[in-house]
Amino acid sequence: MFPAVTPQLTCPACQAAIPVGSAFCPACGNPSPTVITDGRAAPAPPDPAGTAPVLERLARALSPKYDVKRLVGRGGFAEIYELWDRDLDRRLACKVLHPEIAWTPGMLDRFRREAKALARLQDPAVLPIHFAGAGEGLVYYVMPFVEGESLADALRRRGSFSAEEALQVAEPILEALAHAHAQGLVHRDIKPDNVMLEAKTGRVLLVDFGIAKLLDPAAAVGTKTSTGFTVGTVHYMSPEQALGQANLDGRSDLYALGAMLFQLVTGTPPYDGDSSAEIVGKHLADPVPVASDVNANIPRWLSDVIVKCLSKKPEDRFQTAGAVLAALAAGRTAGSAPLTGAASAERRVQWLAEAVPGSSRPGSWVAGAGAGAGLVAVLVVAGWFARRGGYVGSGVMLVHNALVEPVELLRSGVPVDTIASEGTVRLTLAGGTWAAYRWRLIRPGNPPIGEPLEGPLPEPGRVRGRRVSSITADVAGQRYFAPLVTNTSASDVTLEVNPGTAAAVRCNCLVSRGAVRTHVGYYRLYENSAVAAYNSAHPYTGPHADREGFATRVARPSGALALMF
Repeated sequence: MFPAVTPQLTCPACQAAIPVGSAFCPACGNPSPTVITDGRAAPAPPDPAGTAPVLERLARALSPKYDVKRLVGRGGFAEIYELWDRDLDRRLACKVLHPEIAWTPGMLDRFRREAKALARLQDPAVLPIHFAGAGEGLVYYVMPFVEGESLADALRRRGSFSAEEALQVAEPILEALAHAHAQGLVHRDIKPDNVMLEAKTGRVLLVDFGIAKLLDPAAAVGTKTSTGFTVGTVHYMSPEQALGQANLDGRSDLYALGAMLFQLVTGTPPYDGDSSAEIVGKHLADPVPVASDVNANIPRWLSDVIVKCLSKKPEDRFQTAGAVLAALAAGRTAGSAPLTGAASAERRVQWLAEAVPGSSRPGSWVAGAGAGAGLVAVLVVAGWFARRGGYVGSGVMLVHNALVEPVELLRSGVPVDTIASEGTVRLTLAGGTWAAYRWRLIRPGNPPIGEPLEGPLPEPGRVRGRRVSSITADVAGQRYFAPLVTNTSASDVTLEVNPGTAAAVRCNCLVSRGAVRTHVGYYRLYENSAVAAYNSAHPYTGPHADREGFATRVARPSGALALMF
């Protein structure tokens, strides 16, 4: 979501008034405090000084009919600005590609041609591109403005989806893919970041259709494209795309959708690792994971559909998006028999040999891939297998995050993964050791609010025959709690936790009027813990509402506590 940010009118440091839209207090220079709307904490507005050059250049590049309003977000290859179309009185979004992307001769013309082809897609789940252009050293494209959040943001905020919720996301995307594939268009970068959930309507929208191809159609995994930009996302990349096949078809999108659907219902991608090479190696040769083994609440028929989408060879997958929709419809009504069996190691090795470009076997599905790309991919995978030292014999453990916020997983102090709230990741432990791992809370807001929280990875126990380490709100003998605040009062409020004690913490946040179950971080829990809410016009002074005596109501193991003011 690009959440609406309502600036606090009073600086919590010096009590001076902060003008609407200002990122900093004009009196003392203190950053504008985090503002919380309905959901997770939203950052304060960006520093205008840091964005002014691009904003001004974009305003000059566009015709006078467009007003460039503000920077609303940054992605892996572009910044997003809000525009106002004066002629048609409508909001638009403009993606400005990062300046470090070097445009080769003729590339912009191809970009415009592809954008024109994409503009012909008339599907309610596809966010269209209105036009593309260049000027003032910038390359950009314009599309409708969507008030909402990305599916990636939703996963970070709430963790895994129920089976029904996941299907409500997947089915409109499949309908859009069926339409696009029928016209010979392939998305090439299906992932949660490229799915938007519209706030008012709940509509599911697929964005950046074909942008990966626009940037460079011959990109191979793990390498820079001729534009200088790395295309593709290895967590969702089909084996044929990872090996550099240029002529991808719709079945590659179905693989990526299967990977995304797996993450929706389990909270984690199907394959993960410490490097892109390791993740690619797992896409190429590891057995397809079964979602219902990770989340027992997922019906087996849905797990079977996901497994078939994730088949290594395109011919073993569903052949069309319509076929996936039909399988989902059948499963909804009566369930389905298993669609696939576990692949043997012999079959996986045979498949990898068949997949190598230049294979003498007729009909190899990567025949269109360049020899150089294939050689790079084979070397990457060979190196990965050599380093891996035998997957089957290595220790495997699941790490479950029971907290209401995401956590960062670290090994020897280096971040290696992120686990969503109620998410689970699978660790392959060299030598069976887990002691080198720690976790750290990802605190909401910017600057972060709540208390920092981290600790060693708890010693794993046995759950249904698996080794599971659970991250909870009990850390080193100290319990913590996470207030989920609903504000029914007539004004915005700011919070103080454990007021009047040595453990008092001022949230330096603002919970807007009408906000529901907003996240404000974690705090130490004591028998006499309390939370005070102040009118935001007079933070931490004057009348306030207290909530206390709740220690016995704090949920375990998450530490969640619903509070209403």
